[in-house]
Amino acid sequence: MEKFMLIFQGDKAVPTGSPEEMQAMMGKWMAWIDKLAKQGRYESGEPLLPGGKLVKGTNGSHVTDGPYTEGKEIVGGYFIINAKDMDEAVEIAKDCPDFDYGGEVQVRQVMKM
Repeated sequence: MEKFMLIFQGDKAVPTGSPEEMQAMMGKWMAWIDKLAKQGRYESGEPLLPGGKLVKGTNGSHVTDGPYTEGKEIVGGYFIINAKDMDEAVEIAKDCPDFDYGGEVQVRQVMKM
């Protein structure tokens, strides 16, 4: 098995509805995590708080608030999963609950070091 990172993107995937709608969305996420864990696919993952700092330049000499990108590119969290190859990782990603809310999933293979 190989490791893949699923990077969850999209401003519409951030819950903004009623408490009941937000609870339903979280229920979908928890069910998906449980399903992947029972299959031995889920390694780890966390949601990310908005904002942060962007560090760049020689020796990290330039620090700004951010990262702020176009709304569709907002990264809301990530998972590390196990899959036999990229095709299987993509199939796993297709089950993401964020698609119901206009989200996107970037699938990246983790390089073995």
